[in-house]
Amino acid sequence: MSKLSLAGEWKLRGEFMDVTADRCAEVLAHLNAMPPKPTIPGYLTEENMTDEEREMYLKEPDPKFTVNTALAMHPYPSKTGYIPMTVPGDVTTALIDNGVIEEPFLKDNTKKSIWIKELSWWLVKEFDITEEMLNEDIVRLNIEMLDFNADILVNGIPAGHQENTFCAFSADIKRFLHVGTNQIVIRLTSGMELNYPHDTVSYYCASDNAICDQRVYTRKPQFTYGWDWCQPVPTCGIGRSIEIEAFSGAQVIASRVDTLSLSGNDAEIEFHFEIEKSNMVQSAETELEYELSIDGKTAYTGHQTLMLVGGINFAQERVVLKNAKLWWPNGYGAQNLYTFTARCTARGITHEAKPKKIGIRTLSIDFSKLPDESRNFFFKINGTRIFCKGGNWVPTDSIYLRTPDENYKKLVNEGAAAHFTMFRMWGGGTYEPDCFYDYCSEYGILLMHDFMYACAFYPDQKDSFLYEAEREAEYQTKRLAHYPCMAVWTGNNEIAESYTDWFPGMLQPERYWGDQIFNYIQPRAVQHNSPLIPYMPSTPYFGERSNTTEEGDVHAWTYFGRDSKTRFKFSYELEAFDRFPARFSSEYGFFGAQMESTVRRYLDGEEMSFNNPSWKHHGEFERKRGAIDGVINRHLTEFSTLDERGYLLYSGIMQGLLYAEMAEALRQKSYGAGDLIWMYNDCWPETGWTIIDYYLTRKVSFYFLKRAFDTKKLIIRKANGGAIVTVINETPDEIRTTICVGTQTFDGAHNSVLLTKDLTVAPHSWQQFHVDAEEPAADGYFVVSADGFETADSLRAYYREYTIPESDAVIESVEKDGSDLLVTVRANVFTPFAYLMTSDDRVHYSDNYFKLYPGEAKTIRVENCDETPTLYTAATMHA
Repeated sequence: MSKLSLAGEWKLRGEFMDVTADRCAEVLAHLNAMPPKPTIPGYLTEENMTDEEREMYLKEPDPKFTVNTALAMHPYPSKTGYIPMTVPGDVTTALIDNGVIEEPFLKDNTKKSIWIKELSWWLVKEFDITEEMLNEDIVRLNIEMLDFNADILVNGIPAGHQENTFCAFSADIKRFLHVGTNQIVIRLTSGMELNYPHDTVSYYCASDNAICDQRVYTRKPQFTYGWDWCQPVPTCGIGRSIEIEAFSGAQVIASRVDTLSLSGNDAEIEFHFEIEKSNMVQSAETELEYELSIDGKTAYTGHQTLMLVGGINFAQERVVLKNAKLWWPNGYGAQNLYTFTARCTARGITHEAKPKKIGIRTLSIDFSKLPDESRNFFFKINGTRIFCKGGNWVPTDSIYLRTPDENYKKLVNEGAAAHFTMFRMWGGGTYEPDCFYDYCSEYGILLMHDFMYACAFYPDQKDSFLYEAEREAEYQTKRLAHYPCMAVWTGNNEIAESYTDWFPGMLQPERYWGDQIFNYIQPRAVQHNSPLIPYMPSTPYFGERSNTTEEGDVHAWTYFGRDSKTRFKFSYELEAFDRFPARFSSEYGFFGAQMESTVRRYLDGEEMSFNNPSWKHHGEFERKRGAIDGVINRHLTEFSTLDERGYLLYSGIMQGLLYAEMAEALRQKSYGAGDLIWMYNDCWPETGWTIIDYYLTRKVSFYFLKRAFDTKKLIIRKANGGAIVTVINETPDEIRTTICVGTQTFDGAHNSVLLTKDLTVAPHSWQQFHVDAEEPAADGYFVVSADGFETADSLRAYYREYTIPESDAVIESVEKDGSDLLVTVRANVFTPFAYLMTSDDRVHYSDNYFKLYPGEAKTIRVENCDETPTLYTAATMHA
């Protein structure tokens, strides 16, 4: 086998939409010319710009402006020449690199790049083919991702068409090639030209935030058309790998290892192989060899002699793996990963499959019924209940094909650092590259994985659409089947809920559009390719109305908004979290501002001001700001006294407090099984729900959620006649400690001990007990501490209701530890918010924006830092 990568520099040209693939020769006539480079940032050349065009350019563009207006403002479609483009990559990045447009995420530049959707984009590359390659049985063009509407021509001959970003393109092109120099042309569009007139299906996904209500007809990342948390940035491109593969013989093209059961230290496992043989009209005896190894030692070798036919063949073997090393989620145990290799030898030719990392673990969902007739919804790994802590993952960039592997690694690592055990892959985004799933498996992050359908009904009456849905489900379930991080496939985001809850009375759609996909095609694909991974037709799901609290998972937006039993009675009433009987909350979030470095980065030299239109464009608009300002006012301090920097600080603190309150409320319930915030990461720089921003900077709220998700956790709440203490140990280790429950006053002058006892905390355990006591006075609170655990108190995030002394917090010592600093701080009075800062707000801390209890020292690790930080405290204003 030989492979020829087509990655690298290509040539790119923009054309009118009516310049279709059959006009390829016309487009190639200008191949060796280069277009004029614009001299005005933005798009027109100085020579061609009239006074009227200049006036038009200076006005704020309308995202829905006409095709003619858009094209009049830009040098495309050029009548001469091409610009260079790096593949893999996208058209938008190439236009940025060549000075045609400005970076869309700075200031309000997203408005200036909408025009890209109006054109067809032509990519051209020449490559050399050897005689040896043409002597192989199959010479195949493999493109992992084509976004979106693609025509592929090889040496001027149509070689294929693709209308699904979520399936790889693969075609035998041997008959189109010759020895020597060959040419490939790929014509792409953003898919916008495929818009249908308003119809029954697309009517139900109409949105003021999106530029295309007919997105349901395009199998590409839906968020690129705009959502309520991101601007539309329509683009197209070639993603991930692109290569020509020439081979003869037999090769493993898909494989997985299922863990069927565990018994003591042994695991019953089953190997599954899909094998392709190249010669379609001959059979061949083939040797299949495979191996599992870990830590450099072989754990199992397998061998089968097979008689293969042309095309696809299947093989499997069930064995008992002795002394198996198990894979566990983050915090619950080690992420042991075996290396899985396989090779085929047929007619003297051996082909090695790409090695895979697999985990030995069992997985199930516990739906057992509770005494009140409600049901559990616990994920169980290796028979152990897992509390799923984490967040919703959205694409890392609105120009999503430009994300480097290291960004995926950093984001997954940051989730692990915040004690995450699960990401939910949101259905309006994309199936991520292999490296992402490798990192999730390495760091122990489970995946609740939507298929990529969201907040709309889909045209399952169209045979062509069902064909693409079936291809996609088959491809993705097979591709991801071997990853131990895969915990559940979910059919879509909120579509079942929308049918039952969103359209009352006569507004409800005439039928549940999409059921052929979500209730038939997808479950069959999961069963066929990864039968031990559970499947849910939608999220949220289970119960009579899809989105119910007593069964399955829940998206809590309705419950905190309209439900009479659980809704907020005032601006983020904290007791609503305690009233919320959810088993598993897979969506809910709170707004929070970004760090100052991020704001200044996207303002790109403009003033950081509440009135700056660019700041408003990045999420600081009236509806959102009203929610943020109101909750700061209700819980922390008088908002009118805050300047822009004060707003950034208190907005971040408030977001963190609310995330922590909800997490603790769910974790202290015996049936609490999961808390996935909406959302974890950003696809562009915006004030929003996330704890990690677009530039991968930790927001203030990151540290609050990290503490709330700690693997060893104490929670104490006031209760009638005393306090309820919850002790959680998710680690695999038994903890023997002495627990102390008492009361303290804010000034530290009065402390009392209510209970001291030795406690043995079993691995993977949750326990709760009541302490009889009088409620503390207005200047005091319950407190619980134990070696190995962070101290906890009974205070809620109503800090304007408390009268707290001015903090006297100080840094006691600073020590060097390799490239890190160890900073010890102390206060004599209760300090609700103390934080360390250097001149760079992107520095990482082991903890920050933390509480200090009277007389208690706290040591913080400042990572990779030589600058001694300054200690600050955030005061609260008594209402």
